[in-house]
Amino acid sequence: MKNALYILTLISFLVSCQQPPKVEVYGQHYQEHNDFESLQQAVDLIEIGSDTAYVRKILGEPIDFGFDYRYLVDSTGPNGCVVGAVFHLTGAKVDDKWIDEICE
Repeated sequence: MKNALYILTLISFLVSCQQPPKVEVYGQHYQEHNDFESLQQAVDLIEIGSDTAYVRKILGEPIDFGFDYRYLVDSTGPNGCVVGAVFHLTGAKVDDKWIDEICE
């Protein structure tokens, strides 16, 4: 009985190790489809304090203003402005993030 439990635990562990983290799944989907839902999910999972290299790894190449990274989706908001995520940067770290219309 102990051996069967050990084998099931080991199999569960190995299977769970082979699945990419959710943030990577959402990031890959966003890169392929530029959709709001996957970008929102990825933004929610990318933590404040993350390195810019990590953000690029997850979401791809940004629109880089030096002080922030922007990732746009395939639609506009109610005000006719493009919708996207903004990662505000201090040095090479994210210090704030949001997703909304970008009307500038």
